[in-house]
Amino acid sequence: MRRTTRWKWTLLLLAFTGSAHAVTPTGVTKVSRVTGATPAGESIPNPNQTHTNYEVYGTDLGIIWDKGGGEVFLVFGDTFGVGWCGNGGCGGGWRSNVLARSSDTTLSNGLTFTTMIQDATRHAKEILPSKKVNNDEMTVIPTAGVTVGSRHYLHYMSVNHWGEAGLWYTNYSGIAYSDDNGQNWVKHPSARWQNNASWTNNFQMAAFVKNGGFVYMYATPNGRRGNVHLARVPEGSLLDINAYRYWDGNGWSASQAAARPVAIGIASELSVSYNAALGRFLMTYLNEHRQAIVLRDAGTPTGPWSGEKVLASGSAFPGLYNAFIHPWGSTANELYFVMSQWTPYNTFLMRATLTGDSEGDNLLSEPGFETQAATPVMAPWWVEGGGGVDRNLGGARTGQDNGFVRASSGWNVLKQGVVVQPYTDYTLRGWVRTSANNTEAYFGARGPGNGPILGERPFGSLPGYTEQVVSFNSGANSVVEVYSGLWANGDTWLQLDDVSLRKGANLVGHAGFEQQPSASATSPWYAEGNAGIDRGLGYSRTGANNAWARNTDGWNAIKQEVGVTPNTSYTLTGWVKTAGAHTEGYFGARMLRGGPILNEVQFAQPLGSYTQLTVTFNSGANHSVELFAGMWGHGTDTWIQVDDVSLTRN
Repeated sequence: MRRTTRWKWTLLLLAFTGSAHAVTPTGVTKVSRVTGATPAGESIPNPNQTHTNYEVYGTDLGIIWDKGGGEVFLVFGDTFGVGWCGNGGCGGGWRSNVLARSSDTTLSNGLTFTTMIQDATRHAKEILPSKKVNNDEMTVIPTAGVTVGSRHYLHYMSVNHWGEAGLWYTNYSGIAYSDDNGQNWVKHPSARWQNNASWTNNFQMAAFVKNGGFVYMYATPNGRRGNVHLARVPEGSLLDINAYRYWDGNGWSASQAAARPVAIGIASELSVSYNAALGRFLMTYLNEHRQAIVLRDAGTPTGPWSGEKVLASGSAFPGLYNAFIHPWGSTANELYFVMSQWTPYNTFLMRATLTGDSEGDNLLSEPGFETQAATPVMAPWWVEGGGGVDRNLGGARTGQDNGFVRASSGWNVLKQGVVVQPYTDYTLRGWVRTSANNTEAYFGARGPGNGPILGERPFGSLPGYTEQVVSFNSGANSVVEVYSGLWANGDTWLQLDDVSLRKGANLVGHAGFEQQPSASATSPWYAEGNAGIDRGLGYSRTGANNAWARNTDGWNAIKQEVGVTPNTSYTLTGWVKTAGAHTEGYFGARMLRGGPILNEVQFAQPLGSYTQLTVTFNSGANHSVELFAGMWGHGTDTWIQVDDVSLTRN
């Protein structure tokens, strides 16, 4: 790109990849009580004594974020004082939410408040009011917080009414802000996501994380019943609902309806944080089907996110929910978070050990079935027909457990849903053995809900564990089902273990432009200046389509957002040809939002036929980069055509 106009954008690719420093949590323990009184027999520290100091007898959540000035905010949900029922969220002294400040950096001995925001001496203030009218607005619960400059922001949900356990229904979610260090808050009237008549809007509960000049907002529907979706907004535009862009599986869309999941799970009470020591984003949430708090990790905000890893189980901590990550409590081998338990309806500081995970690029949860519990739902795996988990029965390939199907007739299958990037190559692997009478079994991937088969491998009798490998393209799907099953004919069985799903090497979406539906560039490709897609016009290098940019003046390019692992070497390649009048074009990589160029190649001479251009660059400290190829018009009609773009990690 011409050096005198470095602010110009070019062919933009925001690439996310990598599994370096992936982790698995182990050894979670309670460090201290954060709220409430110490009951008889409890020996952990209780530094805040909130029952006497702030009339906080029972409360939950404890969402934490760095507020600047050497402090964090902790915001809590429905809070009860004198007259608390002593078991769950009920009783007297009800406030919908309360807020604390802390400057404690030594978490190994507990989490100490500096103070709580108060409306009277020793009485924590309700910071966001609610009507407290059932089937109208029962309460207002905070779900996330972030600070930009000196302004603090709270994401909250307006609860219409509470349903059965694990279900609640919201009117809308919104953002409130404070300019006086949290003492007073204003609910912005238009920074809201209205729920729909079926109570299924995907942006009702949220988690915030700042990165690269944006605030990323991860979200789920109301209640504990939805997948994780993603939006982002420039840091300075949090209150402008029209500035949000929604992840559509390949890129960013202005349409909320275009949002596709970044993670599958019956997810609720999300927390997302960047762990600088690992160079990874960490996501925690309650998966009620698994009766556990789980952790995922990823090299970039959009993923791909690892499979779920159990952080804390309900068997060890009955009634557990939420794991809000302390922004100062993450190292390469340690994670601190605040967790709630319904009984005694209070919050606790928890610590987990993080260990290296060589399988961090495996997108499947429970690949070896090792933490499957005998719960009513065998999530994240599901059975059609007869089957389940062999728990320590000696039939596993590795570890103690394996999955199985077994029946005398019909189709019987183990399957799991997983988020994928549309039109992207994947490799599925797994180890299978069967009964001697098996004649018709399959291992593969298909569209969700028993959709069209994307790739599968048939097999007959396998007396010993045998690896099955299937390569497939995800097509238009943002979610696929992986499966292994059989048609039983008499007592027939199959055992499955050590399953993996990994993304292909090329990080570019719609790399050959074949899936572009019109002459105008659509996600993940975007036009700048005069540019678009040649569809079936005979100008492509391979396939039917290619991209183009054409004009007599100015900068013109086709661009896409994708992403990268920090401090990692990448190679960008693409095929370009130009008009005979072409004099100035560029292909390379730069920092996001028109930042400094990381590396580029100039093509000043005409390229009469498709010519491969190659650029190697290091991502530096960035989680996202802009890749570019475009041309300058200098008073004469000129054009470039682009095809078969690739970005791979070296």
